[in-house]
Amino acid sequence: MKILINAANLHSGGGVQVASSFINELPFVSNNITQYFDIIVSSEVDKNINQDTKSFFENYKVHNIFGLKKYKNNINLFDAYDLVFTIFGPCYHPIKGINLVGFAQPWIIYPNNECYSMLSSVEKIKFKLKFFLQKKFFKKSDFCVVELEHVKRRLIELNIFKDNRIDVVYNTVSNVYFSPKKWEKIKIKLSNKMKIGLISRDYFHKNTYILPKVKEILKNKYNQDVDFYVTFNEEEWLNKSSCFRENIINIGPLKVNECPSFYKEMDAIIFPSLLECFSATPLEAMIMKKPLFASDRGFIKDVCLNFAFYFEPMNPDSAAAMINDFIENKNNNELDIQLTAAQKHAENFSTARQRAVKYTQIIENCLNKVDK
Repeated sequence: MKILINAANLHSGGGVQVASSFINELPFVSNNITQYFDIIVSSEVDKNINQDTKSFFENYKVHNIFGLKKYKNNINLFDAYDLVFTIFGPCYHPIKGINLVGFAQPWIIYPNNECYSMLSSVEKIKFKLKFFLQKKFFKKSDFCVVELEHVKRRLIELNIFKDNRIDVVYNTVSNVYFSPKKWEKIKIKLSNKMKIGLISRDYFHKNTYILPKVKEILKNKYNQDVDFYVTFNEEEWLNKSSCFRENIINIGPLKVNECPSFYKEMDAIIFPSLLECFSATPLEAMIMKKPLFASDRGFIKDVCLNFAFYFEPMNPDSAAAMINDFIENKNNNELDIQLTAAQKHAENFSTARQRAVKYTQIIENCLNKVDK
């Protein structure tokens, strides 16, 4: 029996974090099925894999797959396996064995989302074609793993997967957050201003364009001088407006082991997203006992409950008013009690080890099902 864990298509963002966390946990999972695992990862995932983990697997390979690019080079890559688990899909290449895929594409399950109203006609067509194609490839998969129940419900409602083909495994934070000795330092200029950060790629639905507006309103209306920090790559940063680059501080992409140091340096975290299946950022903020300013949307409130400070993400005035209210009315003792409760909530949500165990159990269950 041969099983492939495929993370060759993940190059940034939360997918890299989930993949590296899962793979790093595998040597500690007491399930004999891991002896049949081969691992293939992108160079970005590889940067976050421990050397001991690499040595644990007989076949560990670094290989980059970028969608349909260089398709012929990868066409036979998965032929030898009884099961291929693509941690986050879709997988565009043919799989002869069982095709198990992780699903985390909110644009597919919420096709009438509010983001489309912000796009030009040409952009709308491009987005709809892209996600129509992705949906076709997802539907070719045999089994699917999602991170929250609302994703499973929508996949069933849209007839993308049947109920008995979907498993829910909660996302969580990497175990590195519980191991301060593994934290890698980052350089952030000392500042007397309040520092509010966001670890994220600059995807359209992340709604980062509001940050300069929020900063401006805080300064002009409330006399609050706040700095916002982001972690965009060079291409994303250069694509932002001059107004954005002049008002927001970019420290560049972070490795998983650098993320806790970023949170530690921040006074608060902002998460203005308009659309998610699930994001670990709110949980990470709570684990690090940082105040979380977040979009008043169900996909966040389902996870964070009353432990975040919510604002209307389409309205910069709402975000600025909420942040100002937090600053003006902050009671350190009450805040510490709230942040400690939030930390406990995040710790109990799920763990990286539990996620790894569930993934391996799902792989085993898929192999045992007679009707592929």
